[in-house]
Formats: sequence, C-alpha cells, structure tokens
Amino acid sequence: RNLGATSATPGDVEALGLLYQWGRKDPFLGSASVDSDKPAASTLVWPSGVESDYTTGSIGYSLSHPTTFILRNEINGDWQFTGTSSVDDSRWKDGKTIYDPCPAGWRVADGGKEGIWEQAGFTDTTYDYDHWGMSQMVSPEIMAWYPATGYRSDVDAALYSVSRYGYYWSATPSDYNAYSLYFSGNGSVNSADYYNRAYAFAVRCQKDM
Repeated sequence: RNLGATSATPGDVEALGLLYQWGRKDPFLGSASVDSDKPAASTLVWPSGVESDYTTGSIGYSLSHPTTFILRNEINGDWQFTGTSSVDDSRWKDGKTIYDPCPAGWRVADGGKEGIWEQAGFTDTTYDYDHWGMSQMVSPEIMAWYPATGYRSDVDAALYSVSRYGYYWSATPSDYNAYSLYFSGNGSVNSADYYNRAYAFAVRCQKDM
C-alpha cells in the first residue's frame, strides 16, 4: 500500500496515503477525498510554500522545516538549490539512505527501465472509475491497487488531479529529474516516466535487500 496509508482497499480514502518531494523524508498531506482535490485535515498549521534559494533550498532547512514545501527553483528544477544546473542524487538511492521515508527494512522503490514497475510489466489498463485508480499484477499471485493520488505542484504546493492521475516517485534519478510511475484516467500507464524533483508524489516502498 501507499506510504502513510492505513488501507489498501480500492475506493477507500485511507488508501491514498501521503505525498513526498523527491529526496525528502518528511511527508505532505494528500487528499481527504478519492474524487476531488480536498486537502486532508490536520491539527498542524501548514505554512505556505517558499521559493528555493541558497537558504531555503538546503538539506538543513528542509530538516528544520519539515512541514514547509520548497518550491522549484528555475536553475535545476529541484527543491534543493545547488546554484547550478547540477543536482544531488544521493538523497534517495538504490539503497537505504537517512532521507528515505520508508520504514526499517524498506526503501523507496527503484524506477526507470530497470525499476520494479517495468519489471512487473505494468501496462495500459482499464481505469477503475468506481474506485478511482488502477490494479496491476505484481506477481502471478498478487494484484496491487494503486489509487489516483494526484500531486502537489512544484510551483505553488497546491493539490491537483486527485482521481484523474496517479504519480508515484521512485528513488532513481533521470538526469536532473527523477523517474516515477504515472497513470491516467484514460487507462494509460507509463512505468518509467520522469518529473521535476520538487513535485510531491505518492511513494510505494519496496523491501530493502
């Protein structure tokens, strides 16, 4: 199930889970509805997103301000500011890091052409409009449910596209972007898509071998 979810039942809002900017260990709220962009309620006061610069776009700032969404900077498209077009690929990797949000024994999934979604053979499917998501076989015995979680935008931190699109981060870089699983309400699936790292997507953990 999704990281932060308390259910894996199709159509259950508790199956949506939380959303993460790439390389950050602390989550952001997903939706309180399976079919609309309605941010989940919280007892915390969540601050507005901040522009990424030498101060706010640092690892230290992200750790000391875990509820602050750091918007994309225009130099490298990341929330982490390097001052150049270069990016830091060490935050999430194909092994457990200190910034990995998954529980002990698990880590953010591998992506791209060698990733778990490609290896499992995720393909275009019939989208489930009754439950707002898709099912895919991950082994001959196991069918996995992926809700259409939407995303938080890299430019304004707002929640978008719940019930219409699913976005799931991997730990695998793609140049200055990072690979993800993407699917849409028309049933199309791209298991090796990629996006700017400042977006907040859902995370599906894999066992850390």
